[in-house]
Order: sequence, then C-alpha cells, then structure tokens
Amino acid sequence: MHSARFTLSFAPLLAALLAAGCGNAVPEADTSTSSQDVVLGTHVHKMPMRDTAAPTPAAAPAGSHLTYYGGRVVSNVQVVQVLYGTGTYIPEVAGTVSPNIATFYGGVTNSAYFDWLTEYNTNITANGGGAGTNQAIGRGNFLSRVQITPSAANNGTTIDDTQIQNELAAQITAGHLPAPTTDAAGNTNTYYAIFFPSGKTITQGGSSSCVAGGFCAYHGTIANVGGHEIYYGVHPHMGSGSGCATGCGNSPTTFQNQCSVASHEMIETVTDAEVGIASVVAKPLAWYDSVNGEIGDICNAQQGTVVGGDGVTYTVQTEFDNATSSCIVQKAAPANNFSISASPSSVSVVAGGSTSSTISTATTSGSAQTVSLSVSGAPAGVTATLSPTSVTSGGSSTLSISTATSTAAGTYTLTVTGTAASGSHTTTVSLTVTAAGGGGCTASSQLLANPGFESGATGWTASAGVIDASTSGSAPRTGTVKAWLDGYGTTHTDTLYQNVTIPSTACSATFSFWLKITTAETTTTTAFDKLTVTVRNTAGTVLSTLATYSNLNHGTSYLQKSFDVSAFKGQTIRVEFVGAEDASLQTSFFIDDTALTVVQ
Repeated sequence: MHSARFTLSFAPLLAALLAAGCGNAVPEADTSTSSQDVVLGTHVHKMPMRDTAAPTPAAAPAGSHLTYYGGRVVSNVQVVQVLYGTGTYIPEVAGTVSPNIATFYGGVTNSAYFDWLTEYNTNITANGGGAGTNQAIGRGNFLSRVQITPSAANNGTTIDDTQIQNELAAQITAGHLPAPTTDAAGNTNTYYAIFFPSGKTITQGGSSSCVAGGFCAYHGTIANVGGHEIYYGVHPHMGSGSGCATGCGNSPTTFQNQCSVASHEMIETVTDAEVGIASVVAKPLAWYDSVNGEIGDICNAQQGTVVGGDGVTYTVQTEFDNATSSCIVQKAAPANNFSISASPSSVSVVAGGSTSSTISTATTSGSAQTVSLSVSGAPAGVTATLSPTSVTSGGSSTLSISTATSTAAGTYTLTVTGTAASGSHTTTVSLTVTAAGGGGCTASSQLLANPGFESGATGWTASAGVIDASTSGSAPRTGTVKAWLDGYGTTHTDTLYQNVTIPSTACSATFSFWLKITTAETTTTTAFDKLTVTVRNTAGTVLSTLATYSNLNHGTSYLQKSFDVSAFKGQTIRVEFVGAEDASLQTSFFIDDTALTVVQ
C-alpha cells in the first residue's frame, strides 16, 4: 500500500496516531497527472473515526508542539462550499435557512476563532533552516456555494480521492467553480469545502469514510491547476445511518458535529496548506507535530463554541495553541493599558522664570482609552498646570511650570499621574530652581533675530513657503506673519532654523515658541506626521532633541512650549524645527513668537 520511502518516514507515526485515536494518517495516493496541466497531490490528511465507547480527551497530549517546517499557510481563507452532485444532504448543508454550513463559514471566518492564529504566521526561520513564506494569517470570508454536476466517471457509489481531485480540477478549469484567489504574494487563499450526499462512500489510500477504522473527513492539496495550488476538504455525509453520525463528534445534533468537523479541516488547511504534497516531515509542511499531527489532530473531538461575525453561536473544534500548550477556541482580548512619560524629564529655571515638559501617553495593550492627567508636588511659589488635562492614550499634554521670584532655590519632583479605567500610572519631572539675582543674574534678554517672523525670513533659514503671511490654515498668533511647516497631504519635509550664540556668562537660557497643530488625520493612536525640535551645532549635528509633536497633538489654539537650554552656554547652536509628513492626509504645524531668553 505504501512506497518504501513513505513507510520509513510515516509508518511509525501512522501506527501511533491510530492507536491513540486522536491523530491523522498521511497515506500515499495516486500521483498520476490528468489533462489540462493538472498535477495531483500525493497525500491527504485525515480526521479518523473515533471509538464512541472511549472517553473524549480532555486535553492535548503531553509534549504537544507545532513546529514550522517552511511550507505555506493560508493568509485570508476564502471558502467555496461545493455540493458534489444531487442527492440527500442534511438540511443545514444544502439548505438556505440560517444557520447552515454557508453561514457557519461566513460567521466563523470573521470571528475570534481566527484572531489568535497570528502566532502561526510564517515570517520566521523554518525548522532545518531556510526562510519562511512570510505570510500573516488573518480573518477570511465565505465566497459562494456551488452545486456541481460531476462526470459519471467520478460519481459512482464509491468515489476515490483521485477522482475527487480530477473532478475538482476539471470543474475549476471549465469555470464551473471559481478560480482560486491569492494573497499579495501569489499564495492561494481559496479553500474548496466539498460535501457529499448520502449513499456515497469516499476512499483514500485504502481507508474508507464513516466506518470503524476509517475517517470523518480530510483535507488535501492539488499541486497545480492552471499555475495554482488547490486546497480542498472532503466531507462525507454525516446524516442518520451514515456511520459519521455517531463517530465524528459528541454534540447532540448532526449540524453541530458537522460544524466541528468542518472547522477541524478548515483550520488545518489554514495552518498546513501544502500537506497534500508532502511525503516526509519537512517542507512543504507548515505547522506540524511529528508525533501528534496538525493543529486540529492534537485536539481531536474536543469541542467548544464561538460567536461568529454574524452573531450566531457555532460549535467548533478546539485547536492547539503553542503559546499555552492547550486546546482553545479563542483568546481573551488583551486588557486595556497605557504608559506615561515626560520629555524632558529634568528642567531648570531661574526663580521668576518658566519652563515646560511634554507629557506623552501610549496605548500598551488593548484599545485606546481616556486618560485624565493631574500634577502634584509643586512647592510654594511654583505653579504647574497641564493642558489639556485629559487625552486619549496615544496623545500628549504640555506641563507648564512657572516660578515666582520668591521661590526657594532647590530641586523638586513634580509627579504627573494619568488615570484611566484600567488604572493609574505616573511619571516625574525633576525641577531645579536657582535663585534670582544670585551672582548678578538680574537682567533678561532675548537673543533670536526676528522671533515673530514679521520681517519675513530675516535671521531664519527656511524651506520654501514656510514663512507665511497669509491667514490660510491658521492666522498668526500675533502680528501678520507665522511659520507654517507641512500641510500638503503628501510626502513632504519642511525645515526652519536659526543659529544663535548663548553667552557663557548666562545664568540660564530658555528656548520657547508657540505651536498650533491642525490635521486631517483621524487616528487617535498613530503618529503619521511629526514635528521634531532639536538643538544642533552649526554643522547640523543633533546635540539634543527637545521634543517631538505629531498629528496626535492637534488642537484649536496656540500653546507655548519652552525648554531649558542652559547646557549650551558658551556655544553657538542651531535651534531647528523639522516637519515630516507622510503620503496622505495633511498635518500643519504653525509656529509663532519664538524666543531664546537668557538671564545674566
């Protein structure tokens, strides 16, 4: 029955699986080539009939683990249900009253049953070396139900897998069945789920359907039909008296067991699409356990339920999860959580002056949520405020700090707390206050030329169109001129900078500006367009990144931003703005009333 190579590679595995009653055989099939450039697969992977007197396994066999061998998976399965000729089908297989097998495929392919299968993506190195197929598994769709008229030669009382492959290839080639769809890389997405009427016995590799020692269903591969691999599943009639009515599931209704068997074969196809052209435990197998078989075999006959995308609850077989070494239907959605940070996290100011820090939040798991912000720890003579006081995680707020001339010199810790439905997180800003008037530091001066852009580009080096005297997009904060970076809605970068020398005798130096951001972006989590504020040397080398803003920081008014740049006393520095916009949906960064103020 088997070739020598197959016996050496698979005979021990076959014996172990049949003894355990929970695995699938991978037997040899006819490898002849039919007409119309059709190359048949060499194997299929079968779901065996179970002994109904034996208890249903409660868990996966110890030591189960799926290994990736380098073969293809199915990125976004597209299901075509095929009725193999006329005859008697169970009502839910051929009928249109919901729920039925068609609604099952449509609902389950768009459910949480598929979402966790991303752990079987193939952008990894295969066992034995070599790159994977770089596919990501996602949800799928039900395409259509088609009742074919098989040729007489392929439609007797007993139908062998070789005949099924020939008939499927002929129906696709003739256009009676839709041609396979593919993902962006050309990998097949279509799965032909073939159902048979009563009175048909299916044979494959010497075993038969719906009898003791036989199988409930199987899936296989045709190597080439018109340049595409063909993935198919075979589902014998499971109605009363068929044998499969009692040996292919433990639910109370035939339809529930039919759905469980259908889910077994579909998910195995998704995670091990090319099993039908594999002859040893190696590529083109995808995810496979050399002892226990495929993802469904490990959990054979263990059932659960899932709510489909259509809102209907369906019975499915559990599938093996490598991450938890257990049989599952779906994974709980990750709990919502967020993080909070400050930049800069350390600022200094002369008593009587002001400074600021950007408080940023990010969604670390689950979905974005509203985060309320508060600040504590300000000593006497220090006012600390947040604007805004509430953001959606992924957004940011400005912590503005002002001091009185009477504020005592020292270092203080300001604590910013973010509170959301998921809980609270904190970040700190270290504030150093130096005494006003100490060492003769009593006079303030502003060093930037043309700080409000009223003299056009004088003093500044800017990209074309950045210095703007119009009221388009936004009016200036004061005067009649502003700087306008980006806002094109295409891939674009604008720059604006000025060189300035900070005296070595300065007691403090603060760089400030007023910023307004408008955007057409609608996301609350992704920074597509960014404005970076840096301190560079005159050669353009970045010495410090003061802040980064994005479309997530948009608002309706100008907000002042200020930064301590005392660390650059005695140097000639370049304060620079760089706005970078992606290929779509504009974001505009408006800047006005800049200043570099030193106290001496």
